[in-house]
Amino acid sequence: MLHFYEGQVRKFLTQFIRILSNFSVETGRGKDDSISLRAVPVVYGDPTRQVANIIRNNSENALNYAPKIACYVRELNYDRDRMQNPYHIEKQHLRERGVDSDGNYTNQLGAGYTVEKVMPSPFRLEVTADIFSSNTDQKLQILEQILYLFNPDFEIQKTDNYIDWTSLSYIELTGITFSSRTIPVGADTEIDVATMQFSMPIWLSPPVKVKKLGVVQKIIMSIYDDDGGIAKGLIDGELASRSYITPNNFALLVTGNQLRLLGTTGVNAKSGGDGFFTGANDPGLADPFETFGPAVNWKVLLDQYGKITNGTSQIRLTQPNGNEIVGTIATTTLDDTILLYTIDGDTIPANTLTAVKKIINPQTFDPGTPANGDRYLVINDVGDSTASFQSSTWGSLVTSVGDIIEYNSATGKWNVAFDASNPDSTQHYVTNSNTGIQYRFNGTEWVKSYEGLYTQGNWTIVVDGNYVDYDASTDATTP
Repeated sequence: MLHFYEGQVRKFLTQFIRILSNFSVETGRGKDDSISLRAVPVVYGDPTRQVANIIRNNSENALNYAPKIACYVRELNYDRDRMQNPYHIEKQHLRERGVDSDGNYTNQLGAGYTVEKVMPSPFRLEVTADIFSSNTDQKLQILEQILYLFNPDFEIQKTDNYIDWTSLSYIELTGITFSSRTIPVGADTEIDVATMQFSMPIWLSPPVKVKKLGVVQKIIMSIYDDDGGIAKGLIDGELASRSYITPNNFALLVTGNQLRLLGTTGVNAKSGGDGFFTGANDPGLADPFETFGPAVNWKVLLDQYGKITNGTSQIRLTQPNGNEIVGTIATTTLDDTILLYTIDGDTIPANTLTAVKKIINPQTFDPGTPANGDRYLVINDVGDSTASFQSSTWGSLVTSVGDIIEYNSATGKWNVAFDASNPDSTQHYVTNSNTGIQYRFNGTEWVKSYEGLYTQGNWTIVVDGNYVDYDASTDATTP
C-alpha cells in the first residue's frame, strides 16, 4: 500500500485550537479608566509537555505563567454507531470551466473528471482543554467567553472542498472540572487548572481516485431514413429525442397488464413462422417459462440502456400485419421480474366483428332466454354425434370450434355468424364483452390480440418517452 498522509486529525485539532484562541482577560484599569487586557495564549501538548513547558518552562527557577490554555487529545475511538456500508464506492462526475492562455476563466467547458471515493471511517475525537489561571476571577473571565459558544455545540469545517461531505463536523462540550485544587487549599502552587472536555464526530477518508474523462464532444451521424429523406426524423423529433432498442436475446411474455422478460435457452420457438403465439394456445409451448427459462430481472436489461421513466417510457409490440401496439411501462416494488403495462387504446386494432357476450362451451352452457343479436364464441362442436343431446338447447344448429353464433328472434333460431373453417382473407378481431379482452383470428384459432409471447425482433423498448399523439398507421417503419 502506498503511503499517504493528509493530516485529517490535525486539521480538526487546528480548528479546535482556533476556537479557543483570541480570548483575553482584564488585568486592571488605567488612570483614564481604560481597561488593560492580556491575550490568553493557546498551545497544544500532551500532559508530559504541559508539565515541562507550562509549569517549569524548562527551568526549575522560572515562575509559573498564567493565564494559558493547553489542548491535547484524550481519546480517539471508532464510532460504530455512525458506521455505514464500508464497501460503498461513490462516483462523481465533475467538469471544470475552461481557462484561456492567460489563466482566466472562460464560458467554455474545461476538462472533465471522475472522482471515486471509498466510504470513510467514522471516529470520535475526544479533546481536553486545560485553563491555567492564577486566580478565580481570571478563570471565570475565560470560561464566560468560551461557554456561551457551545449551545449545544459549535460547528467546524476542516476544508472548503465542496465535494468532501466529511469536512463538516461539530464540537460538543461534554464536561467541566472547575478546579484541580483540593480542600483544604494547599500553598504549594499558585496555579489553578480548570479542565473542559470536548467530543468531535469525525471521518477519516482514504485517498480518492481521480480519472480524467474521455468525453464525447461531438457526434457525427446520419439522420436520413431508408429512402434518403430527412423530414420524418426532424418533424416528429423521434430521431433526436428517443432511443429504440430491440434486445435480441430475450422473449417478452405479455399477460394482462404485466410484462415478463424470458431468458432464452438457445431454442428459437416459432409459430407459423411469424413468432406470434400464446403459451396456452400453441401446442409446442405448453409452458413458455419451461421453454425459455425462468423470468429475468428487468434490471438486467434496463441497466444496459438507461433508466426508464414510469408512465412515460414505452414498449411497442409488433403485430403480424406490421402495425404496433404501444403502451407505457412502470416498475413495481412487488416483483422485479414484472413491468406494469398500460396500453394506448388508440393503437389497439379496431374490431372487425361485433362483440360477443361470452366464450362458451355449448355442450354445458345454457343461454336461458336469449335476446335478439346475442352472440357467443364456441370452443366445442355442436350438431354432430357427440353433441346431439344439446339439440333441445341449440335446435338444428351445427357449429364448430372457433365459430361465432348469433340468435335471431324473428326465426327463433341460432345461426353461424362467423365460420372459422371458412374465413375470408380479412384479419378479424373481436372483443369478449364479458372480460373486455380482444381476440384475433390467426386463420386457425382465436388468440388474444396482443397478449402472448413475442420473440426477439418483435418488441421494442423506447427508453425515454416524449411521444405525443402516436399513430401506428403512419409510423410502422420506425426502427
